[in-house]
Amino acid sequence: MANVYPLIKPNTHGHYVSIREMLEKQAAHAIAIAAPGRRPLTYDRLRVHIDHTVKTLNSMGVGRGDRVAIVLPNGPEMAVAFLAVASGATSAPLNPAYRADEFEFYLSDLKAKGLLIQSGIDSPAIAVARRLGISILECSPVSEAEAGIFSLRGDQHSPAAKTNGRRLLRGFAEPDDVALVLHTSGTTSRPKIVPLRHTNICASAHNIQVTLQLTEKDRCLNIMPLFHIHGLIGATVSSLVAGASVVYTPGLDVTTFFKWMETFHPTWYTAVPTMHQALLTQAESNREIIARNPLRFIRSSSAALPPKVMAELERAFQAPVIESYGMTEASHQMASNPLPPSPRKPGSVGVAAGPEIAVMDEIGTLLPQGQKGEIVIRGTNVMSGYENNPAEVKSSFTNGWFRTGDQGFLDTDGYLFVTGRLKEMINRGGEKISPYEVDVVLMDHPAIAEVVTFAAPHVSLGEEVAAAVVLKENTSATEREIQEFARLRLVDSKVPRRVIILKEIPKGPTGKLQRIGLAEKLGLMPSYSERLGPEKAFVASRDALELQLTEIWEKILGLKPIGIKDNFFDLGGNSLLAVNLILEIEKATGRNLPPSFLLEAFTVEQLADMLRRQEGTSPSSLLVAIQSNGSNRPFFFIHAVSGNVLHYRTLSRYLGSDQPFYGLQAQGLDGKLPPLHRIQDMASLYIKEVRALQPDGPYFLGGGSSGGIVAFEMAQQLHAQGQHVALLALFDTYLPGSKTNNFVQKVDRLVGDLLVRRPKEGLSYLLGMLGSRVGTSVQGLTRKIYPRREGSVTRTMRDVLEANRDALRNYTPQMYPGQITLLLSSEAPERSFYDRRLGWSDMAADGLDVQVVPGSHDTLFAEPHVKILAEKLKVCIQKAHVPEGRFRDNQR
Repeated sequence: MANVYPLIKPNTHGHYVSIREMLEKQAAHAIAIAAPGRRPLTYDRLRVHIDHTVKTLNSMGVGRGDRVAIVLPNGPEMAVAFLAVASGATSAPLNPAYRADEFEFYLSDLKAKGLLIQSGIDSPAIAVARRLGISILECSPVSEAEAGIFSLRGDQHSPAAKTNGRRLLRGFAEPDDVALVLHTSGTTSRPKIVPLRHTNICASAHNIQVTLQLTEKDRCLNIMPLFHIHGLIGATVSSLVAGASVVYTPGLDVTTFFKWMETFHPTWYTAVPTMHQALLTQAESNREIIARNPLRFIRSSSAALPPKVMAELERAFQAPVIESYGMTEASHQMASNPLPPSPRKPGSVGVAAGPEIAVMDEIGTLLPQGQKGEIVIRGTNVMSGYENNPAEVKSSFTNGWFRTGDQGFLDTDGYLFVTGRLKEMINRGGEKISPYEVDVVLMDHPAIAEVVTFAAPHVSLGEEVAAAVVLKENTSATEREIQEFARLRLVDSKVPRRVIILKEIPKGPTGKLQRIGLAEKLGLMPSYSERLGPEKAFVASRDALELQLTEIWEKILGLKPIGIKDNFFDLGGNSLLAVNLILEIEKATGRNLPPSFLLEAFTVEQLADMLRRQEGTSPSSLLVAIQSNGSNRPFFFIHAVSGNVLHYRTLSRYLGSDQPFYGLQAQGLDGKLPPLHRIQDMASLYIKEVRALQPDGPYFLGGGSSGGIVAFEMAQQLHAQGQHVALLALFDTYLPGSKTNNFVQKVDRLVGDLLVRRPKEGLSYLLGMLGSRVGTSVQGLTRKIYPRREGSVTRTMRDVLEANRDALRNYTPQMYPGQITLLLSSEAPERSFYDRRLGWSDMAADGLDVQVVPGSHDTLFAEPHVKILAEKLKVCIQKAHVPEGRFRDNQR
């Protein structure tokens, strides 16, 4: 017996709640199914045949809730078998092209009671079914009968006939019975079983009928495989719910497609983008057939349709192209562009077309229009949950919304734009790149017919952008030319470092281009030449200093060779590696550098120039221009307990190129001036730096952890000076003296102490902490092995740490006359024990605005959480913006 699922709400969107009831309402003599070389099948004959098949299945011991795997070639028999089995049992269509090991997995996972297979066709599924004790049900098409009619024969003594004491549920399925089970693709994990009830399927089919305005006069030419949700629901059930007809073909044959158009006069067809592109190659030579057999519309789904392909389809077929958005878990359709005269937006998958659609952030907050997040849905067509997978169910549903795993946003008109599959995002050194965005640009190249952008492995960045392309006939283009084309339209990080030109791109069983796993299929391995890219010539060291620095970079980054123009961050560098880099530079050159030097000198060449100029110069500026461009008011970010602002570079990048972002690093990091021991003194000094750049308000201030305390004091002093602070943002900052401050002090102390140690010293420090917990003196032993290097940059950084801690211990905050915005991490363990506002509830005269963001206290500014943090901060900055005139009026 199949699993029992919680009841879902009755279908309130359509008129039918089961497939059999849906067919009962259609005109008896109207054509339901047609096929090349066969007589058409009417709705009356279809109902009779389904009823007969259900009785036959019952006589073989198969009833409601029993699963029958269907392995049949595309055609009318496959369509009718799906409808018949679903009407009396549970249908489980499988790809006939599977190998024996794949059939072994799916038949076992489904716990199939029967295997429905065409007689006379040799399939590895037969041997697997016999080995697993699954009954073989032979389907024999009746060639002299109407399209889809078959005879069914099984062994009366087969396993299916044995009920093992369970009462056989005979007759037709009920609305809440599972009609169809399909597996997800399983490209990144074990395939999951998606159970779809009759109510799910009928609701989705009705949604599609309404969207496409299908009537009994319509005829769909089906070229989609019938083991996939698109062909089953998008073409089949949606047509039958309207009383329309479907022509079933063996699949896509580009040449024969136009002959089928001439023979059957379809009003529409539906396909995936690669199928549309294949048809375009023959459309010009068949334009007379197209003109004689005009289509009412063309539908595209299951993958993103490039706007260029949409335009070419509409020109070739002189019909509107309706792009829709669907997935198995939603019984196919979720959103769709409407038919004319309503607007269709190229690049958009349209408006909600059945279920409710929203966009959600990582912690379950629904986002406003225009903001990117994960697309979520809820409605009658949505499954109740994956089978036997409570962990996936828990992670896939939030507050009743199903998380699709796709990223996108809704525009002001309610049109949905899908910007990529979250699992397909390319993580290039921490920067998340949507492959679809690159696809759209490359498809505009005049020589490119097909393209799929994907992640290729990279030795230091983790992943790099790559693209596989197919060129149009009688055209040519080189990898370099395609890259130059992309470089004029994309930022450098999104330009593919590899372009592989193929005769055909590997596709999945349904004809979809698959990004995940493509690098492995194409045999791509990371190499130095790939890392550099063809546009970056390797430049070797030119003098002793550059050679010395290059060797340090190669040691720290674990890469060889490195050129003097290679970017530290592009090679996989981060703030922790920067500390190690400083230690090695000091050891080799005797020069002290603050960690923020990498915000000004990204390359060996730039660093060497900085060191040459450093001798005899004044102390480093405390104000660091992390991002100096942009038309907005600058945001000033105060260092945390380490005094370093390097690790806020990623936050700045996600705020966008129009948002100036300055960091204030602690005095004393360069060893030329002593660190400050009072919060008030830090605030006073930092205000001088800020006002030298921006003499008057409004000011936008913020600080991470303990840096928020300094930002708070700066806001107090600026207010006392008659200046306006438009935004005071505290990032997981604990009020000094509050109970929760004990936790953050421990975290700051641990992180700070780790930052001033080399990797081996960091390990010994952690071991020392462990030793103190269990009563041993591991730390004493490790100090003998790895002694601290006093008088070095390590000592300088330690002095800054201690000074910052002294300042925090001795600071007593007063009530702030304005508003405070607290960006609160969601994962810190103390949340359930202490004040969720970290002590700030009564410290702001104009109120406390709390924004919960993903991550913990020590991962807030790291991927993937920092991107959400930046989105929240952007909204706060926009809300705080007030026209300049208001501030001048307030100063009078």
